[in-house]
Amino acid sequence: MSKKKNIENYGLLVEQAIKKAPSLEGGETLQYYITEDAIPMYEVNRWLEKQSFNSYKTGEAYAYKLVKFLRFLKGKYQMHYRDVTKKLIIEDYVKYLLYGDEVMVKMDGQSSLSAVKQHISVVKGFYEWLEEEQIIEDNPIKYGSKTNKKTGRKHLKKKFLYGQIFNFDVDVNNVTGKLKYQEKRNHLKWYKDNEIEKIIEALPTRRDKLVFKILVETGSRIGEVLGLHLDHFDHHTGTLQIRKNSNIENEASAKTGERDTYISSLLTDELLDYIRADRFEADINFSNFLFLNHKGPTKGKALEQKNYLKILKKAAEKADFDPKEIITHAGRSTHAQYLLDELYDGKVTEGYILQQMGWANISTMKPYIRAHNEKGRAKVAKQIVEKRIKLPPVKKDGED
Repeated sequence: MSKKKNIENYGLLVEQAIKKAPSLEGGETLQYYITEDAIPMYEVNRWLEKQSFNSYKTGEAYAYKLVKFLRFLKGKYQMHYRDVTKKLIIEDYVKYLLYGDEVMVKMDGQSSLSAVKQHISVVKGFYEWLEEEQIIEDNPIKYGSKTNKKTGRKHLKKKFLYGQIFNFDVDVNNVTGKLKYQEKRNHLKWYKDNEIEKIIEALPTRRDKLVFKILVETGSRIGEVLGLHLDHFDHHTGTLQIRKNSNIENEASAKTGERDTYISSLLTDELLDYIRADRFEADINFSNFLFLNHKGPTKGKALEQKNYLKILKKAAEKADFDPKEIITHAGRSTHAQYLLDELYDGKVTEGYILQQMGWANISTMKPYIRAHNEKGRAKVAKQIVEKRIKLPPVKKDGED
């Protein structure tokens, strides 16, 4: 059994606090911030608070990425983030993320390219904010420029880090040899009807089946489903009310707009049966949450996202799926595909889809539309080939 390396934190820590949020039901939310030698970093935390406006989960992810950069500056250069003015420091950080650093022997490198992009994107956003707030004059992460051959005018490049993350003075073979090639993970983007049935059958409890059915039937995110309270379920109207609650217990919350989602009469009846039976027996703490843990030391507490994902992956494996391909978001994507079918049939409008999915802008639909179009193109192309192309069979070598 390998021992986990101790990471040197250089006095820089990500910490969690409960913040007053009168706009949320419950009045409190989580906030992630960074301290240096136990003292909150004022400018850093102002930026993190801004990033956490819609979701403290985003704030958490950004805090851990930013603290890694701050530790790099302090550990290798003994430098404050305001003193970074040259792109060479950023390039050195990219190299460190890719394959580590001998000076900082206790810190791991060898990140995937996609992870490097995420880390640098956070650092870039932080420095752009510092520049906008006039806290710094020189932004070390700027876009390059290119010249229009026809007009002779220079334009800013919009590609990430001049479009070349490896465009540095480094040994390319040394970098690529140690880089983890984990850029593309194959995830099941949506479910077919028979796949939905197989997974539901494989899920172990009524609670787990209901959570999965809500994901597919409403297109809600897993955080929105596990953030549901008892009073968010209206069995008279057959609706689930997606609300922005603090939900500090299981950190599940709505990421986008609040809305009411309609469910089938069958699912309504199944939820009522669950509340009156399984949930009633598990509710030893008089919880407000709709979905609870039913056994063990956490009995009566709200079901958490990471635990449900484990349950879903295990059930998927039992149903002959590759568990590595299973993500909870596939239920939302599946519902989006249903809605796009209805849109093209003229049964719903774009406004309806925006409301149902909790989106604020129609541009959010574009990835789903591309996926829907590609799925449709593959189906039509197959039909055309089968119907129209009549070529003789390919013979084996040596046959006349």
